[in-house]
Amino acid sequence: MKRLIIPTLIAFGSSLLVLLLSAPLSSVEDHITSLKYRVRGEQKADSNIVIVYIDNDAIKELGWPVRRNYHALMINALTELNAKAIGIDVLFENRSLEYPEYDQLLQHVVAGAHNVVLSSYFGKLILSGWKLARVDENSSTKHAADSTPAWGRVGEAFDYPQVSDIYRLGDELHLPMPELLHAAGGIGHVNVEEDRTLSLFIANEKLIIPSFGIEVLRVYCDAKRDNLRYDHETLALRREGKLLEIHTEDGKVDLNYAGRMSSFTIYPFLEILRSYDELRTGRTPTIPVQNLKDKIILIGVIAEGRSETFTMPVDPRFPALGLHAVFLDNALRSGFLKTTPTWVVYVLCLLVAFGCAAPALLLKSSARMYVPIGVVVFAILISFALFFTSVLVLPLASLIVVGLVATTASLFYKHRYVREQLKSVLSEKDRIVSELRDKEAKVAMLERELVSFESKKSADRTNELLEEIRRYKAEIHALSSKKDDMEEAVITGAETISGMEQFEGIVYEGGGAMQSVIVFISKIAGSDATVLILGESGTGKEMVARAIHKRSSRAQKAFVAVNCGALSESLLESELFGHEKGAFTGAVKDKLGRFELADGGTIFLDEIGEVNEAFQLKLLRVLQEGEFERVGGTKTIKVNVRVVAATNKDLKQLVNEKKFREDVFYRLNVLALELPPLQERQGDIPLLINHFLQKEGGEMKVSKNVLDTLQNYSWRGNIRELESVMKRAVLLSKADKRTMINMKDLSDEIASAAKGSIAIEDQILESLREKGFSRSAISETADELGGLNRGTVAEHLRGVCLKAFVEHTYNLDTTVRYISLSNDNAVNDRVRKKLQEYLANIADVTDISQPWDVVRASLKPKTKNLPQKYHAHLEQVAEACYRCVWHT
Repeated sequence: MKRLIIPTLIAFGSSLLVLLLSAPLSSVEDHITSLKYRVRGEQKADSNIVIVYIDNDAIKELGWPVRRNYHALMINALTELNAKAIGIDVLFENRSLEYPEYDQLLQHVVAGAHNVVLSSYFGKLILSGWKLARVDENSSTKHAADSTPAWGRVGEAFDYPQVSDIYRLGDELHLPMPELLHAAGGIGHVNVEEDRTLSLFIANEKLIIPSFGIEVLRVYCDAKRDNLRYDHETLALRREGKLLEIHTEDGKVDLNYAGRMSSFTIYPFLEILRSYDELRTGRTPTIPVQNLKDKIILIGVIAEGRSETFTMPVDPRFPALGLHAVFLDNALRSGFLKTTPTWVVYVLCLLVAFGCAAPALLLKSSARMYVPIGVVVFAILISFALFFTSVLVLPLASLIVVGLVATTASLFYKHRYVREQLKSVLSEKDRIVSELRDKEAKVAMLERELVSFESKKSADRTNELLEEIRRYKAEIHALSSKKDDMEEAVITGAETISGMEQFEGIVYEGGGAMQSVIVFISKIAGSDATVLILGESGTGKEMVARAIHKRSSRAQKAFVAVNCGALSESLLESELFGHEKGAFTGAVKDKLGRFELADGGTIFLDEIGEVNEAFQLKLLRVLQEGEFERVGGTKTIKVNVRVVAATNKDLKQLVNEKKFREDVFYRLNVLALELPPLQERQGDIPLLINHFLQKEGGEMKVSKNVLDTLQNYSWRGNIRELESVMKRAVLLSKADKRTMINMKDLSDEIASAAKGSIAIEDQILESLREKGFSRSAISETADELGGLNRGTVAEHLRGVCLKAFVEHTYNLDTTVRYISLSNDNAVNDRVRKKLQEYLANIADVTDISQPWDVVRASLKPKTKNLPQKYHAHLEQVAEACYRCVWHT
C-alpha cells in the first residue's frame, strides 16, 4: 500500500490543478468538440422542421425591410398548407407609417392562423447565476430596491404559472407592436448567451419570456402554457399524449448540431410563394409545398449584412435562425448535448492521473511510458465514443492535460528520487573507497616495514606486523567486496561484449571452448547419420540437438524430444512406438508413437544411457531398419527419422561393464560430440549471464562482485544451474525495487564458495601462506578453492612471484619475505627455493650473446600456461637478467 501513496497524491494534485484551470481549458475543449463534429460527420435533422429564409434575392426583389403584406401572404399560404406551427424571427416592433393597411392585414392573418409565434429580444441581460423565485403580486412582503424583484401578472396571454425558477434576468425588452402581440399564438425571445447557449426563460419585473424555440415547440405540441412545467433542471410538456422532457443546467441547454444549415429542409422565401401559387393554379410546384402539412415552419432572414451569425462547431458563420432550428431538432429527438457532472469529471481526472502516475513510478520496464500513453488514448476513444453514441460531452482537454501533468510529475519525482538514491549510494561508495585506499596504504606500509626487519633480531615485531597485516587485509577484503557490490559490471548488452557469438540460440565466445563444437555441428548437420551427444547434465545437449535439426534438410519437419530416463520400459515403448487399441488396460484408442510423429524429421532421445537391455534390443531394430510395430500391433511401420541421442554417462564404460549393448552403442556412436562443462567455458559465463538477463527483460544489471563470483563458481549444474541462479537473483532484486543484482541475491552456497571479491591470485597466495608453502600446499589450495586445477594454482603462484620480484627491484631476499610474510626460516627457505626455480627457468633461455628481440621471442614457450596479466612481468624479469641486473 505504501507504494501507492505517492501516485495517489500526484493524482489528487494533478486533478485539482486541472480543475482550477477549467476556464482556460474551455477554449481548447471547444476545438476538440469541433473535431468531434467533423469526425462524426453531418446528420440529417428532423424532417418536421422546415426553414424558410429571406435571402439577398428576396430583399432585392421585395425591398428592405420586406413589407408586411408579403409576410401576411406567407402566413396565409402556410396556413392553407396546414403547417402546424409558424415561427417568424422578424421583429415587428414599430407600426408602418407608409403602409398601415399592411399592419392590419398582418394582424388579421396572424390572429386567424392561431399558430404563429413572433420574436422578441432583451436589449440587456443583466443577471446570470441567480435563482429567482416567483412571488404573488398581492403579497404583503415588501422588497428593497436591491432585493429579488416580485413578479406581477399582466394578463393571462403570456403567463407561465408553472415556471418558478429563473436563472436569467433581462432588461430593455423589445416586443412586437401591441396589435400583433395580442393576435399571436405566442412570443419568444431570440437572445443567445455569450457562451452560445440558449436560456429557456428570461424574465423582467413583469413578464417571463420563453425562448423562441420553446414557444414554437409549445404551439407545435398544442400545449397550454399552464401545462408546461419547468424547474431549474427540467422542462416538460406533452405531445400527442407523450411526455417530452428537456433537461437543463442553470436554465440553459447546450445544442447538438446535426451539421450545417444544409442538414435541415430549407427553402428560399420567394420560392415558397411561387410554388404555392403554382399549386393553387393547378400547376406542378417547383417546391413540394404540399409536404409542409403538419410541419414546423421557421421564417427569418439569412442574408449577407442583414442577419446575425455565430461561430459554432460546425460552421464559423452559423445564422441565428439556425440556432432555433437546432433547438427544435434537439427537443423533438431528445438530442441535446449532455454535460458530464463536475464530480464525475473530477473522479475521471483522478483515475486518468493515477493511471498515468502509477506506471511511471512503479513499473521498471519500458511499459512505464506506454501505459500512460495507453490511458490517455483510451480516454480519448471513450470521449469520442460517448459523443457519438450518447451525445455526452466528456471534457477531453481536462483528461489529456491531467494525464500529461500526472506523468510529468511522476517522472520528475522519480528522477529526483533516483538522483537522491544515487547520490546516497555514490556517497557511501566514496566513503568505502576512501577507507579502502587508507587501509591498502597502511598494509603497503606495514609490508615494507616487515620486509625491512631481520627476522632473527625482530621476531616479536615481525609477529605483530604479520597479525596487523592479516587484520587489515580482512578489512580490505570486506570493503572491496562491498565496493564491488555497488559497481555495475559492464555486460549491458550483447553489442558491448567482445567476441560474443550465437548459433541457433547457443551463446558462446568466439575462439572459446565451444568453438570446435559449433564447427563440428555445422559440418555434420547436413547428413542423416545418427549423432551421440555426450556431456554433463545441464550443458545444453537438447539445444545442440535442436541446432543440428535446424541446420539440416529436415528443418521444416518435426523435432520430437523424449526423456528416456523419466519413463519406465513399458511406458517408454508405448511413448516411442505407440500402441493399438486394447493393447493394455487403459488403451482405449490407437496412439501414434514419437517415431511416427517425427517421420521425416528428427527424434531426440535424451538420457539414452538409462534404458535397460531389453528395450535396447527393440531400439536396435529402429536404428538399423527404421521399422517397428506398435505395442499390441502386428503391422510393421517404417519411418524415415534421424536419431540424435544424448547421455551424461560414459557409454563405453557401460559397454565394458555389460550394462549397455555394444551393437546399440555403435549404432548411436556414428557421429559423436562432447559438450564441455561450464567450468571449462569461463569466457562464456559473462555472455550467458547477459543472455539470461535479456530474457528477463533486459533492464537488470549485475555488480562486479556478482560477476566475479559467478565466473569463479564451479557450476556443477552447468548452464541449467546458471539460468536458475539468474532467475532467482532477478526475482529477488525486483522485489527490492533494484535494477542491479547484488551478492545478497545469490544463494548462500554460491556466495560462500566465492570468498567475496578477493582476486583469485590473492586467494591462492593467502591459502599458501596459511599452509607454509608446504609440499602439499598447492594441491590442498586447489581443492580448497572449489576444485581448481593444480596447474592453475601453480601458475598463479609463479606469476605472483615474478610480479613481486619486479616490484621489489629484483631483490631476492625482500621478495621472499614479501611472498611468505613469515619469520619462519623454513617457510622462507621453501619460498626462496621456489623463486630461484622460476628465475633459473628464465635465465636458461636468456642468452646475452643474442639480440634482445631474439631473446624475447624465445620467452614465448614460458608464457604457455601463465595468466595473461603476468606476461609483462615475465618479460621484465628476463630483460633485467639480460641487462645483468640480477643473476642466479
